[in-house]
Amino acid sequence: RFTFEQHLLIAFAIRTFLIIYGELQDDFLEVPYTDVDYKVVTDGARYVLENESPFNRHTYRYSPIFAYLMVPNVLLHKSYGKFLFSLFDLLVAIIIKKIVSNELKITFFQTTEVLLRKHKEHTGANMKTIDQFQFPKKYKDWAKTAAYCWLYNPLTAVISTRGNGDSFSILFVLATIYLIQKPSNTVLQYFVAGITHGLAIHLRIYPLIFSLAYFLSLSENKFRRFTDYYLAIVRPNTKQFMLVTGTVLTLFFINTFFYDMYGYKYMYEVLLYHLVRKDTRHNFSLYFLMQYLGTDSPLAAAEQILKFLPQAVLLFYFSVTFGVYRKTLSFCIFAQTFVFVIYNPVMTSQYFVWFLSILPLCLKNLRNIQMKLACSYFCVWMLAQGMWLLPAYLLEFRSWNTFDLLGIQSIGFFFVNIFILQHLIDKLDVLSNIK
Repeated sequence: RFTFEQHLLIAFAIRTFLIIYGELQDDFLEVPYTDVDYKVVTDGARYVLENESPFNRHTYRYSPIFAYLMVPNVLLHKSYGKFLFSLFDLLVAIIIKKIVSNELKITFFQTTEVLLRKHKEHTGANMKTIDQFQFPKKYKDWAKTAAYCWLYNPLTAVISTRGNGDSFSILFVLATIYLIQKPSNTVLQYFVAGITHGLAIHLRIYPLIFSLAYFLSLSENKFRRFTDYYLAIVRPNTKQFMLVTGTVLTLFFINTFFYDMYGYKYMYEVLLYHLVRKDTRHNFSLYFLMQYLGTDSPLAAAEQILKFLPQAVLLFYFSVTFGVYRKTLSFCIFAQTFVFVIYNPVMTSQYFVWFLSILPLCLKNLRNIQMKLACSYFCVWMLAQGMWLLPAYLLEFRSWNTFDLLGIQSIGFFFVNIFILQHLIDKLDVLSNIK
């Protein structure tokens, strides 16, 4: 059996192979391997080297941090960024392992303490005495398996080696979860969690939807009545206050810094554009065909509200149900990300890694799903993607008129995702932590 460190090396070797293969595909095949966003960010790095704004590059709509990270693409080699994002993939796997291991260790300690007290063998156990008990090997294996689900996921490997930088922003999302759930009560820990959350929001706006769940999970209230939620918000404890302070200060300083450097164009391209974005190019979204055929009618504003209302309701529901308990916080973040992606007016393959990075944290609570059933879910999900990709290829590279078929496949893909999420919620078992 390979050690965890050896698995990291194998995963990096796989990604290295994909990067080399990608260079060949770009040169010899019709469909390019490298993500167009990678080329845009690299062009932004060229502007940075010339002491100009990366936003001078048309369609550059990312944090300037990505342009700074890609400077070696210009100075050293064009594939540098792909290797960097692959390294971020490995860091994501490491932090996944740490999060799952911590959660299982805390649960193991709590269960052990209860059993010892029940049998009157020990009454003064605390976190410092947990090491005297042997931590079950199966728990360690679960933590490693969770990391392997990310390392060997073909989709995540392809996304990063195509030059997509989402593993960088995902790292800060996972760091926030790690710090919030870490078995420690230092004030600094939650302030740092706020900093990582602020950075995650800056890099990709979508982590903003996790804020309420993070906030409620740190409350000491039992959340049995409406007043419990009200008090958790109007009377935050020290942990909640430090989390909010770290987040707000980080967003304020980083946005002020870049606004001073690049002006209004920074604010528009990085923040405002994504609020008014309307992408009529073909994508997985349920709303793709409607947006493609739509016009700027007087009902456009009402249409936008109706599109986002179901998403907003579900995001709030998950926050006040699964988000209030630490044992289900990871599943809450997964479900929120999943809903945000599948209900989004724009959805591409790279968005899938947003929830695929959180799913391994939930595996310990999804043990009720048999392996055959899990494989069938994955196969149906991939089949739905394939049925969409075929008409998309015919449209983009063969100029066939497949818009109607694409619209139908987008609807089918949406319902497949809803079906899978509903079954995952049904199978969720918090008690799996201690079985």
